[in-house]
Amino acid sequence: MASESVFKKFTKIIVILIIAIVATVLFFIWQVDAEEPSPEVSKTELIESNKVWVNNQMQIPLQENIILSIPAANTEATIATNGDLIIATSNKEILEQLATSSNRYKGIKAYRLRIEAKKVSEYVTNTKYRFPTSSIQNNLTNYEITGGERTVKTEKNPVKVKAFSGNNIILDLKTTYSSDDAEIATDIFTNNIPEKLTITDNTKQLTTMKNVAIYPKSFVYDFTLQKSTMLIFKERKEEMITEPIGIEYIIK
Repeated sequence: MASESVFKKFTKIIVILIIAIVATVLFFIWQVDAEEPSPEVSKTELIESNKVWVNNQMQIPLQENIILSIPAANTEATIATNGDLIIATSNKEILEQLATSSNRYKGIKAYRLRIEAKKVSEYVTNTKYRFPTSSIQNNLTNYEITGGERTVKTEKNPVKVKAFSGNNIILDLKTTYSSDDAEIATDIFTNNIPEKLTITDNTKQLTTMKNVAIYPKSFVYDFTLQKSTMLIFKERKEEMITEPIGIEYIIK
């Protein structure tokens, strides 16, 4: 009798586990993401869209609290043939603001910024960014972002140019992740976060000067990631993704 009772209890446990597994699988199959993918646009549409930021006399952020109003004296704002935003300025007021904001800008005589075409609109309107509310599944684990903040950051260390093509410099800047989970979480975002960014700029002659330093410009996603396994076990972690979106030149 005792063995029969143990067998029944064991059977019940197995049945409960099977039900839990089936429920989990069904949950993953039927769950619908709340975010829609960003619509694809042609290169021509992207270029024309980016020109709006320049032609309509908009405000372009250079640093968190430093905004460049276009047009400005001694400043050139253009959209390159590939759609990249290029800002070049020797505006005294702007340079003084930069010099006050960080020691790296002390003694600056000119500033140049290049933002990758697909990130121009996001860069200009970054303060309006909101994290996605959808979730993804990976190996029976559900990933969801419960909160966070995206900021624009100029990296601490300059990069060295090692590749050239004619008068162009070529820089490969890699996206970095705080963990494997953070890398998996990139699939949650509706704005595509690539593994790397390749920047091409016709500044070979400029970069040969000793008084020029190039720093990567990045989006920093600082967020709380919730993992749920089998609808039972939940874990929350602080994660970070650093996505390069362009480069800035400090010319002294």
